[in-house]
Amino acid sequence: VSTQSTGAIQLPMEDEEEMSSLRETSHYNQHLERYGRRQRAEFSLPESFGKKRKIADLNETNVDKTKKKKVKPAPIIEKKPKVKKGPDPFYVFGKNMPPEPEPPKKPVEDDLDVEYDEETENTYGIPCSHEVLLKSHEKAVSALGLDRSGSRLLSGGYDYNVKFWDFAGMDERLKSFRSIEPCGNYLIRSLKWSKTGDKFLVVSSAPQAKIYDRDGFEIVQFVKGYMYLTDMANTKGHVAALTDGCWHPTDPNLIFTSSLDSTVRIWDVNKNENQKTVIKVRNSRGLNKTHVTAVGVSVDGKRLVAASNDGSLHLWPGTGPYNKANTASLAHKPNTETSSVCVSVDENTLISRGGDDTLKVWDLRKFKSPLASFDDLPNHYPESDCLFSPNDDLIVAGTSIRPGVENQSSVLRFFDKSTLTPMKQIGVSSGSVISIVWHKKINQILCGCSDNTVHVLYDPSISKNGALLSVKKRAKRSTADDLQLDRPIHNPHALPMFKPLPSRKRQKEKARADPLKSHRPEPPQIGPGSKGRLGSSVTAHIMQSLVNKDALYEDPREAILKYAKKAEETPYHFAAYKKTQPKPIFDYSKDDSESNNNNNNS
Repeated sequence: VSTQSTGAIQLPMEDEEEMSSLRETSHYNQHLERYGRRQRAEFSLPESFGKKRKIADLNETNVDKTKKKKVKPAPIIEKKPKVKKGPDPFYVFGKNMPPEPEPPKKPVEDDLDVEYDEETENTYGIPCSHEVLLKSHEKAVSALGLDRSGSRLLSGGYDYNVKFWDFAGMDERLKSFRSIEPCGNYLIRSLKWSKTGDKFLVVSSAPQAKIYDRDGFEIVQFVKGYMYLTDMANTKGHVAALTDGCWHPTDPNLIFTSSLDSTVRIWDVNKNENQKTVIKVRNSRGLNKTHVTAVGVSVDGKRLVAASNDGSLHLWPGTGPYNKANTASLAHKPNTETSSVCVSVDENTLISRGGDDTLKVWDLRKFKSPLASFDDLPNHYPESDCLFSPNDDLIVAGTSIRPGVENQSSVLRFFDKSTLTPMKQIGVSSGSVISIVWHKKINQILCGCSDNTVHVLYDPSISKNGALLSVKKRAKRSTADDLQLDRPIHNPHALPMFKPLPSRKRQKEKARADPLKSHRPEPPQIGPGSKGRLGSSVTAHIMQSLVNKDALYEDPREAILKYAKKAEETPYHFAAYKKTQPKPIFDYSKDDSESNNNNNNS
């Protein structure tokens, strides 16, 4: 290999015609660069100078690391029917012989395919090849909310906190950027974004729902009703714990809330002092005492659905009247909590997730009996969700962990809406699946589980943005500027304003000595006093400074006559009568005669 001073590399080509033809093509420069790299690598020649930056292929590292593992759920053991014991019957050979006993059935797995099936995924578009875990809660995640753009996620749980997740701002560490405690020591039951995406609804186990803006600041808190009134129509708000809530799909100023006080209330966001409408939910016997456990509304807002703990479902027109509902009695087992109801996009199908471990499909045009019922879906949480896929062709429901069974995991079960048959199931977590969100825009499934995590399922081939943005972003390296010392820094020559605060005991003693901070009352008046009064007040001190003490012991006649001479010399009020004033003439003869008579009598 021969090189010139300019660093160009000469190709050892024997045929000049081949050389000229190669130069004429557009691949000549690429061929030259590849050949030069091989020669430099062979002779250990540097390609550049300075510190080299390590460039990692994030698609092959971080995304492949999040590939979902194959998880199998716990086997389903068929229950044997109970047979009443009695006397052995009399059998005649050849006529009424008993049937041969069936061999004992071994625990079998579900007929559904647990493994990852690429053909099924491509057909229905289920994103489940990769998984990301969001860990920030300390207890079960009972509520999830994802805005319309699919960029900001809300998660609430039994630890009373609501976490904020920004997929576009997170890196591979997957940390939430904000946490609030909206309702004190009340667990979060539902989080729903508004249609505009600028605010969200928080429904907790408290009787008051709240609305927060996108940054987590409170906007509206709805009023609480008077709990001692028997007629719920006369109360201004709910008087018992809330169970569910949602926004009106077309009117951004209306919300629906359900409560254990047997009512569904419609609220106006701009008027939080009183609800707009009160809907009394009656049980199967026509009484008002039943707990409303879930509420839902159709896409166009023309149908309102609620579920109660007596197992019945109630259907009203979205705009009213709400006096009489179309009721499906005993839709689920009584005294169980129907945790979720959802109306399909075509507004003709309703699904309900019962506390009796069932999922039922209903036709809203024939609301008396279900179209299908799927059993063996454990449900141990009153917030367990069920929903339709974004293209409205699948039904999705999660399962809870069966108590007493080891080495099991919760699953997501998918059912075909048209054929009403089980289609697939996917293992999710070692904890129960509670809340589910399948976002249409980013095509990702989010599951809030009882293992304190949020599981995000996605497929890089059919999903976009969302968790993919966070996984591909490398975490920022820490520098010296990011170092923060936890221990205090003591400087004996610092200014007084920078001195460390005294101990807590010293602060309490100092605050106790301060009469303003300790709110010390005025001490009683003690000590010597004057004129029957002890001590002195502020008013008495002011009066003493204004009034002369000598005036109290001075004769008033003498005080007036001392100004008589000055008044005669310089009269002020009677100066006009000075020259015309007559001189007084007094008769002293009478006084002299009286004095003489008195002397003679003596």
